[in-house]
Amino acid sequence: MTTEKERFITARNFIATDIQREIRLARDETSLLRSLMRRSLGRPPGGGNFLAALGLLCYTEFAGHLRLNDFSIGSARRAFEMFFRELGPAYDALLKNHDIYGDLRCGLAHEYFVKKSCRIGMLSFRPQCGVQWDGQHYLFTVEAYWLDFQNAFGKLGRDLYP
Repeated sequence: MTTEKERFITARNFIATDIQREIRLARDETSLLRSLMRRSLGRPPGGGNFLAALGLLCYTEFAGHLRLNDFSIGSARRAFEMFFRELGPAYDALLKNHDIYGDLRCGLAHEYFVKKSCRIGMLSFRPQCGVQWDGQHYLFTVEAYWLDFQNAFGKLGRDLYP
């Protein structure tokens, strides 16, 4: 029989494998030679920015459901926003002025498009918040979000399964 802690660890490992693979593919593509070779073969650069962003936003909601111990449909926004705040103070501040759940999470998951202008990049080149608003666009950086998510998800595991 699988324990809740074992299920958590399995989910954590699947999440890490998926996101880290996409970041690794994007890093590989930063090599000019690799990039030129892939393009000459008709293959676009690696790293699924859209899919990685969508996955991270869905994983954020999942983590919130774990924190609440409530998986009901009616708790989706509350679960997402609770865990989004746990990613750090910059995320909490962003929620005060923006509907991140509606614009990003639901936009990508249900309508294929973010509800406001958004740029999704894979790699962060300096410490930054994974989601930002520049006054006109959301800026979603997969790698930065992943680092913050990974820290918060690790804390969640320690809190739930000491």
